[in-house]
Amino acid sequence: MAKDTWGLCKDCKWWQIEPKAAVENLTLGLCIDEKLQPFLLRVSGNSGCNRFMAGAPARAEGSGAAPPTAEPTR
Repeated sequence: MAKDTWGLCKDCKWWQIEPKAAVENLTLGLCIDEKLQPFLLRVSGNSGCNRFMAGAPARAEGSGAAPPTAEPTR
């Protein structure tokens, strides 16, 4: 796997954390990558995958909840 296709969640724009949370290895948040959203993956900053996209993490209330809250399906 090429290095540029894998990275840590804490450096990824698809990692969504609480508005006031610190960007750290043990901070928990939600992966909001389009293909992974249906799974409601709760991951730490030290997690990583090959869907990595460099950027600042997104921020939203409820991102660190266990289990993460989901919008009702219609």
